[in-house]
Amino acid sequence: MKEQLKEQKLLLLSIIFLILFNFPIISIFNFETTINGIPTLYFYVFTLWIIMIAIIFITVNKDSNETKRKETHE
Repeated sequence: MKEQLKEQKLLLLSIIFLILFNFPIISIFNFETTINGIPTLYFYVFTLWIIMIAIIFITVNKDSNETKRKETHE
C-alpha cells in the first residue's frame, strides 16, 4: 500500500512539473530582464529544476525512512 501511495505522489509531482516546464508557463518568464546577471528564463528553469529534485528526494526518503522505522519496531 505504501509503495502505491509513493508512486501516486511521484506521478502527481511529474505531472505538475511537466505543466510548469511546458510552453504557456515557461513563456511567461521569457523576457529580457536579468536576476543577478542571469536571464529570467534560465533562472526560472534552473530554480524549478532544483526544487523538483529536492521535492522528489524528500518524498522518496520520507517514505523509505518510515518503512525502516516500522521494520525495526516489529
